[in-house]
Amino acid sequence: MGQMNHDPDTQSFITLTAGDGAKSRIQLNGAHVTSWVPAGYDEDRIFVSSKSGFGPGVSVRGGIPVCFPQFGNSGPLQQHGFARVSPWTVLHAEDGAERAVAVLRLIDNDHTRAMWPHPFSAELAVTVGGATLELVLTVTNTGDLPFSFTAALHPYFRVHDAHACRVEGLMGSVYVDGLEGGARGEETSDVLVIDGEIDRVYFDVGGSLRLREPERSLTLEQRGFPDAVVWNPGEAGVARRADFHTGDERKMLCVEAAVVGRPVTLKAGEIWEGAQRITAR
Repeated sequence: MGQMNHDPDTQSFITLTAGDGAKSRIQLNGAHVTSWVPAGYDEDRIFVSSKSGFGPGVSVRGGIPVCFPQFGNSGPLQQHGFARVSPWTVLHAEDGAERAVAVLRLIDNDHTRAMWPHPFSAELAVTVGGATLELVLTVTNTGDLPFSFTAALHPYFRVHDAHACRVEGLMGSVYVDGLEGGARGEETSDVLVIDGEIDRVYFDVGGSLRLREPERSLTLEQRGFPDAVVWNPGEAGVARRADFHTGDERKMLCVEAAVVGRPVTLKAGEIWEGAQRITAR
């Protein structure tokens, strides 16, 4: 079985370990993946700031936040919604020879309904094995009336130097640029060079992107999520945030699977599913 742990920070988490040595760590607060080491690798591919806080109600700086039911600050809720700072329940956790799997659930309660008055169930399935980490987010409308939401899986990938990174597969996609007041543009190159702060939402991207470093890469496949976000805070953005260290902008890059441009609307009883599958090359 996946192992339940408790650290001195009073933060509970699960560790998953596949038979081939691939492993991951998931905080129960936010169903927040904070570590992923592919089989045969010694280095964690997920970045978490050493200045990050942990625990109930705290947003971890790094890892893979679950943004739901609102991406960013595009609505009335707190930044990226409440899922990433809410306690989730473990439904299942099991280590296996080929893969290790955990399923966590968040359902509406008095606290969530005070912010967002809709009955729902959200489940996050995390699977690790070999060189691959897969996250599947499932949202069910358990009420009687329709609701709409936006969402994202928001991985902070640990990189050797963000300014040596390239993101491939975005050519032809229209984007909005958060650094330019939401100005729209179209990506004209298949190789996006990261040379400083970037904050873009790309719409209707293909099913596969690649985050390439000089000596390694990650293949990022997504389904159910039509959009992608590329974000790095840059030097100035790190300086504005107390939970980053100076220089952390060079150690991480976010390439996110998202549904932002066209919010999902679920009628009573309907189910939506979105996934991101990350493979180390």
